[in-house]
Amino acid sequence: MNLKQFTCLSCVQLFAILVFIFAFFPRKIVLPGISHRDPDEDRDLQHNRPFQKLVFVIIDALRSDFLFDAQISHFDNVHQWLNTGEAWGYTSFANPPTVTLPRLKSITTGSTPSFIDLLLNVAQDVDSNDLSEHDSWLQQFIQHNNTIRFMGDDTWLKLFPHEWFDFTDPTHSFFVSDFTQVDNNVTRNLPGKLFQEWTQWDVAILHYLGLDHIGHKDGPHSKFMATKHQEMDRILKSIYDQVLEHDIDDDTLICVLGDHGMNELGNHGGSSAGETSAGLLFLSPKLSQFAKPGSQAKYTLPINGTLDRDFQYLDTVQQIDIVPTISALFGLPIPMNSVGIIIPDFLQLLPEKLLSIKENFMHLWKLSDHHDDVTFVDFSIEDIYKKMYDIQETLTKSATNYNYPLLGLAFVSFLIITIIAIYQFQRYSGPSFCQLQISSLSVLLVSAILGVSTFASSFIEEEHQLWWWIVTASSAVPLFVFQLDASVISRWFIMLVCVRLIKFWNNSGQKFIYSNVMSNLLNQNPFWKWSLNSLTLLALIMASARSQLLHFIVTTILVALCFAYKISWEIVNGNQAEVPPFMQDLLIKIDFVPTESSLIILARVFFQAWAIVVISRLLLTKLKILDKRYLIKDVKLYITILLVLQTSSQNIGQFLIFQILQSQIYYFFQRLPTSSSLSSSKIYLSNLVSLILQNFTFFQFGGTNSISTIDLGNAYHGVSSDYNIYVVGTLMSVANFAPAIYWSMLPWSINYNSIPPHTKIQTFIRSKLTAFTYHCIFGACLMMACIFLRFHLFIWSVFSPKLCYFFGWNFVMGFLNGWLPELAVLFILD
Repeated sequence: MNLKQFTCLSCVQLFAILVFIFAFFPRKIVLPGISHRDPDEDRDLQHNRPFQKLVFVIIDALRSDFLFDAQISHFDNVHQWLNTGEAWGYTSFANPPTVTLPRLKSITTGSTPSFIDLLLNVAQDVDSNDLSEHDSWLQQFIQHNNTIRFMGDDTWLKLFPHEWFDFTDPTHSFFVSDFTQVDNNVTRNLPGKLFQEWTQWDVAILHYLGLDHIGHKDGPHSKFMATKHQEMDRILKSIYDQVLEHDIDDDTLICVLGDHGMNELGNHGGSSAGETSAGLLFLSPKLSQFAKPGSQAKYTLPINGTLDRDFQYLDTVQQIDIVPTISALFGLPIPMNSVGIIIPDFLQLLPEKLLSIKENFMHLWKLSDHHDDVTFVDFSIEDIYKKMYDIQETLTKSATNYNYPLLGLAFVSFLIITIIAIYQFQRYSGPSFCQLQISSLSVLLVSAILGVSTFASSFIEEEHQLWWWIVTASSAVPLFVFQLDASVISRWFIMLVCVRLIKFWNNSGQKFIYSNVMSNLLNQNPFWKWSLNSLTLLALIMASARSQLLHFIVTTILVALCFAYKISWEIVNGNQAEVPPFMQDLLIKIDFVPTESSLIILARVFFQAWAIVVISRLLLTKLKILDKRYLIKDVKLYITILLVLQTSSQNIGQFLIFQILQSQIYYFFQRLPTSSSLSSSKIYLSNLVSLILQNFTFFQFGGTNSISTIDLGNAYHGVSSDYNIYVVGTLMSVANFAPAIYWSMLPWSINYNSIPPHTKIQTFIRSKLTAFTYHCIFGACLMMACIFLRFHLFIWSVFSPKLCYFFGWNFVMGFLNGWLPELAVLFILD
């Protein structure tokens, strides 16, 4: 097989995965049109509606305990309003995927999201997210001649037309390192555009992002969280004070909610209790005139006692129930695709209570494909609600309309590619399957084990355990291959210690979280963290000391820039107290003042310097000005420095462990007995070791198969306020796959340093076949599992995210990183 054939095979494999994903995640079918009522009935309900003005406040990632639990909540004014009955509180269940865009679709249209919305949330594509033709409570307000003003997360303006709003002040939602200015941009408009112009608007939408950004950066128990709670509480009080001042008839409703929650790491996107439990609050002086919700009447807020791990405080409602509730309270028709139910506590506010309930029931009845009329003579309100909850459960759990022909085509195509891959792998590694070498059989065995594991949701959630067992078993190989002496035993012991330290570094599963892991201990002891980080960066400089002088100089410059940036980043993001004083003094001596703007400039200087260094090294080697013997070593070092920049400070120390572990692995490869069968299959063995360590370290860096653990904090180095999906996507990929990228370079020195130039392309193909065969076998099993288990309870929360990760591994690691850097080096060496 030549390079062109292998390239075509790899491209077809990627295309088959992509087709399978789009067939498995089709766009949700929505009913066209806008809900309408009989004009006379609509006029009466509009005239008698309980509220005339709506302030809709979203506090992004407002988990339920942030509002209601005494151990963590600092919303003192909210607690007072809840106790007086001026506010009614709930825990709202947010259907996964728990990311902003699909949640906003549900909160405004009342429909349940599809998994493809999670991908669109990242893509931020305007055309595919346009809700101008979809019915929503915003659409209904516009149809009834109400004026809407908006401030905050610009995702709203990706969903709804700008002309619907008479004033907008959007803020980019993905800059997760900023949790101050992003909220000030919203609050600065309150005095002028809301308070002073109180009579000029009917609906105000405020979307605050700071709390979510703190969660991504530091978790729900961050030292910044209490201050943010108090800030949001003060803002709500300022709005409520204006209601008391301007609103004589108490006809303004303030609705405060989280679009989703967060897990104990501060992330979201999955289906854990913390991620799906959002706080919900309705606030108005009028509410104190009516009976409190049942659970709220039993408690004095905030709720004292042990933190509720299920995050179910007060009464729980579906988040989609907000839509028909707002519609009823403002006399609007229920949006066309809403599957929500009016929250029962609000029936006492409705002058036409029975009429609203019947409208809600008939709306759900027709959505469930019933077209006959229903008589309500023999039904009580409780009976109607019971029937509506049954219909809602059916509608929200209804299966996706899978594109079976396209699924079948993609799966069969991928299966054919898998057969070809196995055939080529066998052809290169042995005369027949019965005579395959141990290293080749190991590749197939690992592929089979991981492939079979995809049929169990628990194995997908805890995949890191499988890689830990495989690493542990692989670590014993030197004891059986080499003649044991002091050197072998000592290096074997060092290798085991390194592997165990890596295992100890982070939480890496989805079911269990441990507090005493290395990353947490380092965050609690900043001096030791930064000492370890300094030692790691110093080790990178020392690694270049034996090479050419020019390489040593440029490496030192790149490391210095990286070090200065990581320190500055911590200072700018409020962690100045955690950076040792002597490191801050270094910045003062070079007259560098860390600010948001200078941080962007410093990152761009690093990236430009890094690109110049790498390109120059390749060109000067091609022109035979620099010695090509050190090319692989030098390029690997430059890439490692880039990976360090894209790594969170608590994980930088792992690269020191990686360097030590890599040196032990190289030692054993160099000492492989020439008579051993392993020596003749170094290419497959080195790539198998690389594949195992890529996956093992990916999980021990804190990665999982859940969308909620994607690292966004390191995706904006050098990025200004103009969001660019390609730049951010590239930086995000490097940040999340940093350890895997490091170990993907392991075979370079083993495979290419001692072979004739004319065999390098064939060596490259043989090298890539290991990972390619693994991904084919694993992918075929994963696709089969997704098809067979498409009605499984965890199909959207476990299997679907894993399918997305699988595409990410193939595109980022298998294609971009697996081909481009290695082929560039081979081109120079040829």
